[in-house]
Amino acid sequence: MTFNSDSPNSYLETEVLTATPQKLQLMMINGAIRYAYQAQQLHDQDEKEVAWEKLLRCREIVALILSNIRPDGTQLMKDVAGIYMFLFQELTDLHAQDDYLRLDGVIKVLDEERQTWEELCLQMPEALERPSEQEREITSSDAEEIIGQIEAAEGDTGTRPNTPFGYDPSSDYYGSSGGGISFDA
Repeated sequence: MTFNSDSPNSYLETEVLTATPQKLQLMMINGAIRYAYQAQQLHDQDEKEVAWEKLLRCREIVALILSNIRPDGTQLMKDVAGIYMFLFQELTDLHAQDDYLRLDGVIKVLDEERQTWEELCLQMPEALERPSEQEREITSSDAEEIIGQIEAAEGDTGTRPNTPFGYDPSSDYYGSSGGGISFDA
């Protein structure tokens, strides 16, 4: 990726390049919410092709977030991966069924994620030092590999029981706490 310092978006470019990992996560969630709202509004205005493009952008961000979740075997990581797998599937299904009203649910989940990450950014404004490891570029195509690793670790076939909401909150993919994700610092 190449940035031009004379571009009108140089402020945004600088913000991205200097952001902490938690701030980058928050920025991606904000982008997903923005594209979901745009898709919903465009669909309501009967501009379905442009709405689909915005929905794809939202889904790409969700896939990117999912592909960056490290499957370390902890329940928290399984729960977080489950949330983003659900969102990805929901974004795919709602377009196939032309049911953009379901975006309200996606936006609510993303908004709760945004609130969590905003709180985390306030509590931990600096980047954490991590042990160094070999870095590689992660693409959205890595999501299938990561999902496979999570399913293999759980011994799951990848199917989830259906409920009126499209998922079973008591299944292994979702925490049974009934609330959102929170991080105690």
